Amino acid sequence: MKKKEWIRLALVVGVGILFVIVLLGVMSFTRKRENIDYTEDPSVPEEIKFTNASDMTESEIRELVEEKRINLKNFFHDAQYYNIGDVSEDHTSEDNDDYMVVNEDFLNELKTLLSSRAYDDYYQYMAEIEKRSDINIKGTLYMAPRDLFDRIYITSAIPSYDVSEEYLILESATNERIKARENIKLCNDEGICSRDDVYELDLVKEEDTWKVDEFLTLID
Repeated sequence: MKKKEWIRLALVVGVGILFVIVLLGVMSFTRKRENIDYTEDPSVPEEIKFTNASDMTESEIRELVEEKRINLKNFFHDAQYYNIGDVSEDHTSEDNDDYMVVNEDFLNELKTLLSSRAYDDYYQYMAEIEKRSDINIKGTLYMAPRDLFDRIYITSAIPSYDVSEEYLILESATNERIKARENIKLCNDEGICSRDDVYELDLVKEEDTWKVDEFLTLID
């Protein structure tokens, strides 16, 4: 047999052996894969199916919830707080680290945004103070713990800090109550998120007005 024929034969045999090796490897991997028990990732929640028993459409409900959420967020973003040592007749600057002051207009507007239950959760910590005679602030002034509203700006459904993405998830709706969730994320340009939290975001109707009833509860 000529040399070229031997080389051609050797190539054919080599290719055949290589094909058999690859085939056996694929068959072995397939058998191993069949023995693996693939289950759904437990960290992925089941899809929430929105149930609507109200007279509104889903788009109207979504628009309503988002409007109320943004109104409340803007309210706290623009809120004005006073140092108690600057406005109180009975306190000094030494009390500034412990107490802040809000005016009557602040509470009146907050009352239009929150349900009576949610509003009372804050009002119970308020106490009327006597303002200094040289302070030009209309209405009654109220003192409150300095950190009373702190978590609203970070750990709530309306954060102003540590957030890059927000997603509204509707759960259920009637003509009296709407249950929803707000997904708060903090992600970089590569899509890596250091925060992925979900908070309850519920509305209730009181005296024909929709108000935010819950926005602080973190859902595990």
